[in-house]
Amino acid sequence: MQPDVKHGISLIQTFLRLAQLGSEWVMWLLLGLGFIAAVLVFERLYLYMSTSIDVTRLARRLLALLREGRVEQAQELVKSGRALEERVISDALSLYDDGAEAVEELVGASMIRERQRYERSLSYLGTVGSNAPFIGLLGTVIGVIIAFAELGRNPKGGLEVVGPGISEALVATAVGLVVAIPSLVCFNWTKGLLKRRLSNADFLSRIIVTELKRKSAGQRRRRRVMDEPDDSAEQEIELPEPLPAGAE
Repeated sequence: MQPDVKHGISLIQTFLRLAQLGSEWVMWLLLGLGFIAAVLVFERLYLYMSTSIDVTRLARRLLALLREGRVEQAQELVKSGRALEERVISDALSLYDDGAEAVEELVGASMIRERQRYERSLSYLGTVGSNAPFIGLLGTVIGVIIAFAELGRNPKGGLEVVGPGISEALVATAVGLVVAIPSLVCFNWTKGLLKRRLSNADFLSRIIVTELKRKSAGQRRRRRVMDEPDDSAEQEIELPEPLPAGAE
């Protein structure tokens, strides 16, 4: 039964008229989203790859310098670094003289700052990667609607009527997948890499905190030893004076 449009607006007819506009706008939308995603992928890859460091080597040098009491040299080691780990450790060493508690608080704040820096634009990649296939599917559905509308206007036509329209409509789904796959791959890869970088920063900061606690414990132990009386010192024993000669 045909919808009665005399007494109101038919939503189906409205959407059919919108569908007649074609799916080309969907393609342009996907291309725009894909271009932005490609720029962000290369930018994120450059950031992560250009700030990669040898954490094991840095940890050994940092520990050796702190054990020798060369805090300033340790600060120079990471002061000009661009890596997440170096920036966090540089902040931690800036409060080295204030104790372990102050260092732990600053490390937590620095890691929050670095997480925001490295997670920038990742939400866009995740959103595009999750939704681009559905946008492409929308273009395919619109193309199929147009193809069947052409078939309705030419009932005697067959595959030669709907085939070209459907094949063009499927291109939208393919483009959506092309946009989504690299975006999701980059999103998941950078998320895993960021988690490892934060773990590295936590590992290095624990070296600093451990050295501070060891130093503090040694100072308390020496202070306690200095304050305790020397129990090993023998008390002076008064010996009786010898009797004069001939006195008995």
